[in-house]
Amino acid sequence: MVSLCNIITALTFFLMPAPTVLYDSNSLPIVTLPTGYFVMQSDAAAPDGFIAVTYDDINGFVRISDVRQVDYSPVTKYETTVKFKCDNDGQKVNLRAAPSRSADVVTVLNSDASGRCYGPTDGDALISGGDTTWYYVSVDGMRGYCYYAHIDVDPTPPNIIEKEPDPLPPEQEKPAKQPTDEPQSRMSTVAAIIFIVALCIPVPFIMFFLFRKPKNRETE
Repeated sequence: MVSLCNIITALTFFLMPAPTVLYDSNSLPIVTLPTGYFVMQSDAAAPDGFIAVTYDDINGFVRISDVRQVDYSPVTKYETTVKFKCDNDGQKVNLRAAPSRSADVVTVLNSDASGRCYGPTDGDALISGGDTTWYYVSVDGMRGYCYYAHIDVDPTPPNIIEKEPDPLPPEQEKPAKQPTDEPQSRMSTVAAIIFIVALCIPVPFIMFFLFRKPKNRETE
């Protein structure tokens, strides 16, 4: 059976030295992933110039020129701590299937809803003269896009790049413990002590009776 350590060691990771766009199968941007984190190569077929990858629970494609292969498994592979919360002047927020005002609404988020944020992407400007930034987010198992002006997003922490330690070699079998006569030796010692004590106990009594002075009998 192949051990889990061997499987992890065989995985191929790519570092993203700059913000990296993750594309879908139609070569449309899904999200821009953060600098300093990693994608893991998958076995799906990829277009020329791309590799199929997984970023935590998202599958997609990145340009080979945008990433750098590493020969180790990193400790922190993906950014999973960045959260968002709705911030739309107390109004509900649309979670859309694409970063566009015409995209289907996946669900309507309550004004106090919050969840995970994967990163930004470019789309339509919902506000006249506003930015075109949307965020790809996940709420209660549903993924979609929220317009930047309607949510508040945590800053992305830098990744401390560390290599996972190499798996420990299998523990060598310990030699079987050789039987010893130690218990028998202990029993022999105890028996000898008991025998000596048993011999010594009557001695004081014998000495007492042998050497005691007889009492002077008073004459009548």
